[in-house]
Amino acid sequence: MIRSVEMMQTARRASAAALLAATLAAPGAHGEDAPAPARFRLFPESAAPAESKPAGGTADAVADKKEKRFWLAAGELLAVEAITWGYNRYVADQPYARISWQSVQDNVRVGFAYDNDKFTTNQLGHSFGGSFYYNAARSNGFTFYESALFTFAGSALWEIAAETQGPSLNDLVNTTLGGMVTGEASHRLAQALLDDRARGGERIGREALAGLVDPVQLFTRLLTGDLWAVRPERGPYLRPSRFVAEIDGGWRHVVPDRAPDADQTVVSILARYGDPFDRTVSRPFDAFELRLEASSPNPSWLTRLDIQGLLAGRDLDGSGPARHLLAVLMEFDYTNTDTRVFSAQLFRFGLLSKRPLGAKAELRTEALAVVAPLAAVKNDYLAESSGIVGRAFDYGPGAGASAALRVRRRELDLATLAYAVLWTHTSNGISRSNTLQSFRAEARIPVAGAFAVGGSWGWERRLTTYDEFDTTRTDATQWRAFASWIFR
Repeated sequence: MIRSVEMMQTARRASAAALLAATLAAPGAHGEDAPAPARFRLFPESAAPAESKPAGGTADAVADKKEKRFWLAAGELLAVEAITWGYNRYVADQPYARISWQSVQDNVRVGFAYDNDKFTTNQLGHSFGGSFYYNAARSNGFTFYESALFTFAGSALWEIAAETQGPSLNDLVNTTLGGMVTGEASHRLAQALLDDRARGGERIGREALAGLVDPVQLFTRLLTGDLWAVRPERGPYLRPSRFVAEIDGGWRHVVPDRAPDADQTVVSILARYGDPFDRTVSRPFDAFELRLEASSPNPSWLTRLDIQGLLAGRDLDGSGPARHLLAVLMEFDYTNTDTRVFSAQLFRFGLLSKRPLGAKAELRTEALAVVAPLAAVKNDYLAESSGIVGRAFDYGPGAGASAALRVRRRELDLATLAYAVLWTHTSNGISRSNTLQSFRAEARIPVAGAFAVGGSWGWERRLTTYDEFDTTRTDATQWRAFASWIFR
């Protein structure tokens, strides 16, 4: 239970600042042995010769085939755990950090159970903590699934040896699965920023920005000397087949059964890395989407974080212009609003389709089944729940389905219809089951260049049954108007 989300955020900033200072002090960052790129690009182009490119892919497709440094990866993982435990023990002076050999033996004997930490700690803090374990391996040459084993091992070690409280099953799941998703997304975004050809201010800026996104990779680059090494090639760094970012800002009016603040300002960011239908997409998270939303007034400023990546796909192309893909996706979903408090790591599998409509527009559809190994859902009887299980939300596995239809033109979704339903069965908490439904209709109108305006209408429903309490149903609708700026 890494309790302090603020501590991890501070660690990201501190590590980036410290290693940026090392970059400034390193003469190699200003060396003369390689020419600087003639043109600045946020995600720089690779410079590998054509004969080095694998068939059907790009030069970046070989980026995962790097030297695997096991001992450095293991050492960084242990360093992350030692620093976090040291902060909890000697700075925060948390009682649970006063570990001993006896506490380790007791944890092994007791085994894994559910804990009662806060929603943000369990569902957000542990996922980001897991990304540090994950990237200790990923930045040292290990693949997506190999890095997942490091994440699981790091989480299990922490639960057993770094706290006096009993090991937490929900923390093990959230740290491992959430760490895989958030870790791979941050790793790829950081990799896309790096350029070993760059020097001077551009090099410093790239290393600092990549370090803020993925601090563990920055530490690895410091230890290996890559932080200041200047080379004639960009480097064996992952880069998306395409990248699109979209920033929306506007107003939302909520009409729920219960909501203290009906009118809210909302800022949301969408980043699309790669595209499932690109021929070069072949490895986990070669294509993913990241959505982040903040609103005010709201109990939590971060109201939504959703990352969904393609794990695998089978192309079902026929002879016509349409494309069809049998896909398996992995997702981290965190929602904390007045009307819905929900979080889960999800697996989706089903059919993705794309069909040209003319005028550079295309119709994209998806029909997916959904599995949630462990979902967290806030219940309705907060005082009773806190007295029984020590928290106001329940845990349980779930399953469901989702469908979506989008009309996209030049990377902008002109129209979107999306529906999802998830059923959960409570394994720890006061409820018996939940049925969660949502629907969204959205339209965008291009205005000029990168600017667009739009609006949406959404509906949510949660039906929760209990053994000892009355069944409850909560409904909420929302209207939203916004201006949008897209970066292609």
